[in-house]
Amino acid sequence: MSDAEEKVRWAERFKAQGWAYYRAAFTHGRQLWEHALIAFEQAEGLLRDAATPRAREGLIGVLSGKGSVLRSTGDPEGIRQALGLYREEIALLREFGRERELPEALVNVALACRDLATVDPTRAAELSQGVAACREALETARRLDRPEAEALAANTLGDLCLVLARLDLEEYRDRHAREAVGFYGQAEKLWQDRDEDGVTLARMGLAEAYITLGQNLEGARDLLEEALRYYRDYSGRPVSGPVRYQIAQVKELEARLYEAEGKVEDAARARREARESLESLGFGQH
Repeated sequence: MSDAEEKVRWAERFKAQGWAYYRAAFTHGRQLWEHALIAFEQAEGLLRDAATPRAREGLIGVLSGKGSVLRSTGDPEGIRQALGLYREEIALLREFGRERELPEALVNVALACRDLATVDPTRAAELSQGVAACREALETARRLDRPEAEALAANTLGDLCLVLARLDLEEYRDRHAREAVGFYGQAEKLWQDRDEDGVTLARMGLAEAYITLGQNLEGARDLLEEALRYYRDYSGRPVSGPVRYQIAQVKELEARLYEAEGKVEDAARARREARESLESLGFGQH
């Protein structure tokens, strides 16, 4: 085995480790992101050093992994770095003819644009790039008959609509939120009987859209209760045990729901539970 082949082999191991650490962090704590980042950077270094076509192709999955860790920190500079890594991976997918993987890669760009506008509203202009990437992902997934990827793109368009609802002029808020309802409903339908995680994610989005609109609040409550049950009983899935990060997100949405209903004490309790759950994972105010 040549030196370059040996580097690629080790890089594949580090890539697998990185993704395992990344997923486990949402249940077991943020410190695992540090391990994930180290693993992805080790893989990236080996592959860039090997500099063979196989090594270049091997960067696919490593760059998005490193980008996902950087994006998840909520740090604006990290999110900007993630955008660059995601775009480099898209170029590699095109170079090596791996079109079927493009929808998810394009959605990564959209998610980074969403997160950047969320943590730094002065970068709200980035949302137009996110929408464009998502629409390309949606069209590509439809053409390739990939309903789960289509669902992911639709769900992310819903996320972008809700960010716009928060940042745009108040007169446009309801329009953006109604568009989000449509995209989340589309995603839920596409994910139905295919991906339980996806269905739950879409329902959380629907709940947030209803809360933003101040409509169907009972329906929003039912959706959040379903999500809470799902994330608390996560045994037998890729990461066994309650997904505490997602539970905290549900609790934050519950707080917003209580606020919409004028239940100040209940809102404060739910928000405290969300904060405590995140802090127990080491996420602080993220």
